[in-house]
Amino acid sequence: MTTTQTSPNQRWARAHGLFDTGEFDAAAALLAELVATTESATDTLAVRLLLARAYYHSAQLHHAEAETRAVLAADPANAYAWLLLGRTLERQSRHAEAGGPLRMAAAMGLDR
Repeated sequence: MTTTQTSPNQRWARAHGLFDTGEFDAAAALLAELVATTESATDTLAVRLLLARAYYHSAQLHHAEAETRAVLAADPANAYAWLLLGRTLERQSRHAEAGGPLRMAAAMGLDR
């Protein structure tokens, strides 16, 4: 069965399963496809955040940063997204830039 023959919920569950088993590249590919085919921006926030995490764990840091920033543009009160952005910037050795997002996450009650 191809991904075009499965429902978005089935693809989400499959991607989540891939993420949970550490298959981050495969999860990212499926999640990116899901983001591209989902019409509602609010429906994609959870998908985009998991996609950012999959990119982060598969060392696709520029993609992780872009997805995390997209989540924050739609939901600036998402403390985990601020933390993920800070950690992503740290992994890119952009420590000065990482400080702001990490402080924002800490101010929202989410610490390292």
